[in-house]
Amino acid sequence: MRMLAIAAALAAGIGTAQAQTRSVTLDFPSWQAEEPGVADFWKAVIAEFEQQNPTVKVNLYSIPFTSYIQQMTVRFAGNNPPDVVHLPARNFAAFASQGWLLPIDDRLARTDIAKSWTPLQSDMVWEGKTQGLLLMGYGSLLFYNEKMLEAAGVKVPTTPDEWLAAIEKTTDRNAGIFGLVATSIEHPNLVGEVGTWVHGLGLDWTRDGRWDFRNPAVVAAVEAYRRSMRFAPPGTNSTVGRQLFVDGKAAFLRDGPWVWAAAARAPEAVRPHLKVARVPFPTVTGGSSNGLHMAATLPREKQEHVWKFMELVASPKWQEQYGILSASPAPRVGSVTEETIRRLPHLKLIQEAAATAVSTFGSIPAVKENYNEFAVIFGRAVMKMISTGEPTAAILAALDADLQRAVPLR
Repeated sequence: MRMLAIAAALAAGIGTAQAQTRSVTLDFPSWQAEEPGVADFWKAVIAEFEQQNPTVKVNLYSIPFTSYIQQMTVRFAGNNPPDVVHLPARNFAAFASQGWLLPIDDRLARTDIAKSWTPLQSDMVWEGKTQGLLLMGYGSLLFYNEKMLEAAGVKVPTTPDEWLAAIEKTTDRNAGIFGLVATSIEHPNLVGEVGTWVHGLGLDWTRDGRWDFRNPAVVAAVEAYRRSMRFAPPGTNSTVGRQLFVDGKAAFLRDGPWVWAAAARAPEAVRPHLKVARVPFPTVTGGSSNGLHMAATLPREKQEHVWKFMELVASPKWQEQYGILSASPAPRVGSVTEETIRRLPHLKLIQEAAATAVSTFGSIPAVKENYNEFAVIFGRAVMKMISTGEPTAAILAALDADLQRAVPLR
């Protein structure tokens, strides 16, 4: 009997050891891990995934967006990439061109994703191979405080000139109220901030295969952006800016649809006055936002777990939940039903903006592959506009020359 007890104990120990061996943790860093709305989505879909796969744990944790790409670059270069790779779409090409990402065409072929996804999924293709699953393509929106506009006697703007005038009229520095909140520190978002004024008017960073910052029309568009920043608080990143708007300290915020989730959590005295409209430009700016990927060096066992997670994210159920919880357009076409739109009418405007948006991040391979370097050089030039009196044309001419040297297009 004693021998049987020992054998049973040993068997139990072996069973426990095998269970521990089967236990897998997927490393999942993201700048969205604590972001209102989208973080709710991630935590909910992870909970269901872990329920379906009891031997797998997804370790989601936050890394600030300002240092995210730098940290991911260091990890990939050191052959220590995360298991679930989450990247801003603007940085996808820089990672794909290094051979760091795993092609997933064979896996996609066994699903309905290719025929059910927005055409922006093509932004996840590098050198003919699909290396990621697009999570969101978006169009910018104009968020505004209706009460502040009424107090200043201005209407919701529909043109750039009307918006400039409204920004100025709604500013009351003595009361700590700004007409606009926007990124005003060195940050990748500066490309989108300025791009709203440039691409929104049908212009571009490049023309005929060359940088086009000396173009008088581009200079005029950037000068209008620069004027708008006189009525925005200095030293503000995107997170602080959104919070200022939600707290009722600013009249306007141009941003992506994800702000809606933050606005829903505004103080009771402010929440009813926060509204959203189409951006006041002929062209809606935006583009591909972010995607999920696998590292090329990911072990086969983990590849299967990560792919199961990506498939769950791509399922109709969780695509609809993505739209509802994050207030952002899901890439699965038709994922938000008419019934949901009747219940949450803001999703209609969000979908319409996404359907017509033009990317501010550039489509030329040299720009996409070297986007981070482009964004850093561009950001330094924008900071000169915000913090000095140097003429806009001179700053842009210097930017043009810097980019010709650092990121040549030919």
